[in-house]
Amino acid sequence: MSHENLTQMEDQLHAIGRKLEEDVAGLARHPQQSSMPEWSGADTVVTSDFMYESGGFKTDLIVRTRHARILTWLIFEIRDAFSDFLDATNKYDFYGSLGEAALKHLARHQPEAEDHRPLLRAVFAKAFEYFAYVQEHHNLPPDSLIVLHSQDAEGRQFREGFDAGDADEEE
Repeated sequence: MSHENLTQMEDQLHAIGRKLEEDVAGLARHPQQSSMPEWSGADTVVTSDFMYESGGFKTDLIVRTRHARILTWLIFEIRDAFSDFLDATNKYDFYGSLGEAALKHLARHQPEAEDHRPLLRAVFAKAFEYFAYVQEHHNLPPDSLIVLHSQDAEGRQFREGFDAGDADEEE
C-alpha cells in the first residue's frame, strides 16, 4: 500500500474518531444498517438481545450490549477503513479481536454505562493497533490456524488462537 493510501486510511480513522466523540446521543448509522441493524459476520455478533444464543456450532463471539446499534456503526466504519486489507484469510481474527475488545471493556465496566463512547473507544483502540500493524507490514495478520472458543468461570467468552509454530515453541 502506498504512503498516500496509508495517509487516506489514517484520515478515515481520525474522522471516525471525531464522529465517535461528537455523537453524544449515539445516533450515527452506517448505510448498511438498514439491512443489518446489528453486526453479524466472521463469527462475531453484536446484539442488544441479552438472551441471544448462537446456533449451529456455537462458535460466534457474542457481544451483548445496550449499545449494539452504535457499536455496529463503528464496526462498519472500521471495516470500510480497512477494506483494502480484509479478506477471507484475516477477517475472523480482525472482527473477533474487535469483539473481544468490547467484551473486555464490558467485563470491567458493569453495570454498563449509559454513555456508549467508552465502549466505542475501547474497540476503536484495537483498530488503531491494526493500523500500526498495517503501517509496518503493509497487510493485516492472517487468521490463526486453530481458534478455540471458550468461556471463563463467569461465562465470559474468549478466543484463543494457535498457529503451527506455537506447538514448536513449547518444546
